[in-house]
Amino acid sequence: MKVIHRKQYIDKITNVLGKGEAIVLTGHRRAGKSCILESLAEVLNTKGHVIYLDMENPDHAEINDYQKLHEFVKTHTSDSKHNYLLIDEVQEIAQFEKALRYIVKQPDMDVVVTGSNATMLSSDIASAFAGRYIRIHIYSLDYSEFIQFYHLDDNDATMTSYLRWGGLPFLRNIPMEDIRTKTDYLGSIYDTIFVKDIVTKRQVRNVAFLDNLTRFVADNTGKVFSPTSIAKTMKGKGSHVSSSTVNDYMTALCETYMIDRVNRYDIKGKRIFEQQDKYYFEDVGLRNYLCNDKRNIDIEKVLENVVYLQLKRLGYSVYVGQLDGKEIDFVAKQGNETAYFQVSLTIASPETYEREFGNLKRIKDNYPKYVITLDPLAEMINDSGIIVKTLRSFLK
Repeated sequence: MKVIHRKQYIDKITNVLGKGEAIVLTGHRRAGKSCILESLAEVLNTKGHVIYLDMENPDHAEINDYQKLHEFVKTHTSDSKHNYLLIDEVQEIAQFEKALRYIVKQPDMDVVVTGSNATMLSSDIASAFAGRYIRIHIYSLDYSEFIQFYHLDDNDATMTSYLRWGGLPFLRNIPMEDIRTKTDYLGSIYDTIFVKDIVTKRQVRNVAFLDNLTRFVADNTGKVFSPTSIAKTMKGKGSHVSSSTVNDYMTALCETYMIDRVNRYDIKGKRIFEQQDKYYFEDVGLRNYLCNDKRNIDIEKVLENVVYLQLKRLGYSVYVGQLDGKEIDFVAKQGNETAYFQVSLTIASPETYEREFGNLKRIKDNYPKYVITLDPLAEMINDSGIIVKTLRSFLK
């Protein structure tokens, strides 16, 4: 199978090489971490000596602990070139961190690793590398990559497919019209995340409740709620679970990188609220699968989710804005830069127009303000300097 290079990630990785810290690629299952590591190996082969270990390859089965890893690297290191150690599925090596902590300190060595989500969660990474690491998060395909991977034209049909199936790279190997196989594939990814990354790792007992909770979050993507409000809602449906248990389960879902928790931000007070968050999925295809195909009803939720993901890919810290009781869909921050975003299926009605534009007009600073919509005629609007973009133009 031909590997398609995802240049933006290769550039991110190469830009932070040589800093004396391990580089850890994270992301939800099947987002493309292994393929990116393969692409990186091709690029680095022209710059130095690459030591590549795919720990799912039986040829490397004997490298099963940190001592054997250390010996392997020592015997395969070049004395005349800069060395790049790339390890895919590093968790297959017992106590790998004991070797990598030493290896990464060597002046002629860079280290890049990926690992399964069950062992490479944020807390595990910090412990394993004792702070000597740079994390680069890998997202599923953005819209431009989706076009490239599927060899499609940029049109409404392509956008519809992207909003429906999301961006898991392997889906390009399944014909677009084969709905059953695509659905089954998304289901298999969810089952793997659910069982390996949460139930097994956390030793969850109330498996049925956790599954119902995950589907509840999918069905309420982009809605504000707290563990307490979820517990009350689920109690009304016959599930009696404490808010602390709900919070633990929500944390577990977020640690798999399947779901992101997004805090609310007080625009006037410039502070982050500690309760009542929103949740978005890192792949809308997985989210749609969990909603049992309610796309026609939930299209605005999908649009919000897609805009959120694009802002994250662009490197922004993203919050839900609050201003005098009004909500701004997203406040995006990067360094000294801030931008505000409203997302709407259409702004044709006076009520919708007032909500989307009126809320942005209440913000009195001079940072850019955007309305993102599917309505192609909306870009003609010129109102108070607010920039209107169609979803397609924004995603590109």
